[in-house]
Amino acid sequence: MREDIVRSVQQIYDEIGVNFSRTRQKTYGNGKSSNWPVTDIYLKRLKPGEKVLDLGCGNGKLITGLPEGVGYVGTDFSRVLLGEARRLHPKYDFREGNVITPEHWQGLGMFQAIFAVAVLHHIPETKQQIWVLREAKKHLLPGGFLYLTVWNLWQAKFAQAHLDSLELKKTNKQWVEIPFQAKWKRFCVAFDVASLTEVVTQAGWEIEELFYADREGKRADVLTGENLVCVAK
Repeated sequence: MREDIVRSVQQIYDEIGVNFSRTRQKTYGNGKSSNWPVTDIYLKRLKPGEKVLDLGCGNGKLITGLPEGVGYVGTDFSRVLLGEARRLHPKYDFREGNVITPEHWQGLGMFQAIFAVAVLHHIPETKQQIWVLREAKKHLLPGGFLYLTVWNLWQAKFAQAHLDSLELKKTNKQWVEIPFQAKWKRFCVAFDVASLTEVVTQAGWEIEELFYADREGKRADVLTGENLVCVAK
């Protein structure tokens, strides 16, 4: 298990956490939500009294699009980002934990929906990714759903990042380092439709939707989509 890579990602988010949080507070659509509209589309499925688990919650921005009366638990491995989340959303339940460890999953409870926004691509090995998604499924109530997104790193704007990651790609051709403000490079896995389908289905999920999307949630393709979105049950 490549725990060294996961630790490096954690360290980077602790270093950039406060600044990164500021970049994630821009609002979209109705002026209240900091989520991309494609995410809010699926948040609106939730009804008062239901609960959502937000894996890799960052600064808690998912809450900005949460329907009224929906319960929430957010987890993250970055203490700095969790500090931002608690500062911005003091009434909500945030817990420190790394999704690749058994301890993270203990005592979480059950949920109608599990959101994993921009998380899976920071987990280096396929077997780790599958294990995490299997653990997530154990916490889903009957009739619930998983909303998972990964960055689409096959867009033209990431071409240089792939070229700069040639040494890393000797281990795995999907691996790439994505810069943040030039100073930091975050390890990522460049998923495509085939590789994400394999991981999700091997983890025991049934895929309902899998598509490239722009920020507004409109269907796109591998060259223009900002995210690869998967909805499963």
